[in-house]
Amino acid sequence: MSFRWELSDEAETAVEEQLAWYESDEKHGGAQLGDRWLESLEHALSKLAGTPFRHGMAPENERWNPEVKIRQMLFRPWKTGIGWRVLYTIDEDDTLVSVLQIRHERRRWLFEVEDEDQST
Repeated sequence: MSFRWELSDEAETAVEEQLAWYESDEKHGGAQLGDRWLESLEHALSKLAGTPFRHGMAPENERWNPEVKIRQMLFRPWKTGIGWRVLYTIDEDDTLVSVLQIRHERRRWLFEVEDEDQST
C-alpha cells in the first residue's frame, strides 16, 4: 500500500531556508545545487511514502510531542555522509505520511532544545 506525503509548516519552512542558503552561496553551487537538493528530497519522500514503516523511531519519540509516534528517515543526498533527519508520523487510516521536521544531522534533538529553553 502506498501512502501520500505532506510537509508540515515547520518542514516547509526548513526546506525554504535550506534552498535560500544554497542560493546565497553561488561559489559552491548556488541555486543549481539547491534544485538538486530539492529534487533528491522529493525523490526520498516519494520512496518514504512507499515504505514508511521501513525506518525506525526517532530519538525524539516519546520525549518530544509524546502523543504521537515519531519516526525518522536519514536523508543524505551528498557523498559527504552528513545529511538531514526527516521526522515524520504515519496515519494508516488516511494513508498519510506527515513530515513534522527536516533537521540537519548536526542540530540538537528536539527534546534537548526544549530542555534548554525551559532552563533559561
